Amino acid sequence: MSRECRLNRCLGLGASASPLGLACDPDKGTYALAEAVNVDVVDGRLKRRPGYVRLGEGGYEALFSHGGDLYGARGGAIVRIPAAGQPRVLREGLAPGADVAFLGVGADVYFANGFENGRIRDGAAGPWGGGRYPGPDRHGRYVAPPAGHLLAAFAGRIWIADGALVRFTAGAGLNDWVDALAGYLPPATGRVRMLRPVSGGLFVGDDAGVTFAAGTDPKTMTFVRASSVPPLAGSDAALAAGRHDAVAGREFAGDAAVWAGRDGVYLGLPSGRVTRLAAARIPATRARAVAGSGRYLLFLHS
Repeated sequence: MSRECRLNRCLGLGASASPLGLACDPDKGTYALAEAVNVDVVDGRLKRRPGYVRLGEGGYEALFSHGGDLYGARGGAIVRIPAAGQPRVLREGLAPGADVAFLGVGADVYFANGFENGRIRDGAAGPWGGGRYPGPDRHGRYVAPPAGHLLAAFAGRIWIADGALVRFTAGAGLNDWVDALAGYLPPATGRVRMLRPVSGGLFVGDDAGVTFAAGTDPKTMTFVRASSVPPLAGSDAALAAGRHDAVAGREFAGDAAVWAGRDGVYLGLPSGRVTRLAAARIPATRARAVAGSGRYLLFLHS
């Protein structure tokens, strides 16, 4: 009669590649491996090494991570991409081909593409805004935020680039309403190309260059043209305070920003000063960028 054999303690890779030369002790339950691919042996047990797993076919037009969750946009849909399992569609029917901007504020994620917008809360996508304004509003001037094409969080408000205007929410966490009569900054020259906050204000890029909106209160902000070179849309990235104490030998305190123009790469400091970090000819119309681990990565699209 055959004997039941339980091999439950791995010894790792054996000295021999031949099965006949590998250690195997049925009494102790130990065994050695001839080959092991993408696994570790921990306390006698095999554990799969972390790596890449294909969750589905096709790519994404935009990706955004917030609070441990990953979201994507593709084919007019907003998708939540879990660490395990299949992606889940949160919203469909958005304008196809429109670039989607994401923004995380607290536990919520906002998105907009210039035609539609929305908010992801508690794992579900719903409308952004609506309802009765909680403060005095006799003339109904506080309305839902517009479907802008760029989003930024700064000084307790959400700032929304909507064509040539930068609109802002009501403040004090009232992100569901904008002032339809006065809730915007002076118009830009052409479509807003960049909306990037730093510690001292906002860098706003347009067809004529980059303007620095200094201050935190829209009523008292001052505006200075910081650069005459228009930024490349999508090329800007944040340099978070504490993670980047110096860039190309230039020290700064507080959040800063980096972006590309047609003639090189630029650094925007918390003071509103702009310097060119590197000269280069950049023949592109759109881009995507990320800054981290001491590097600024720029992906160009002509």
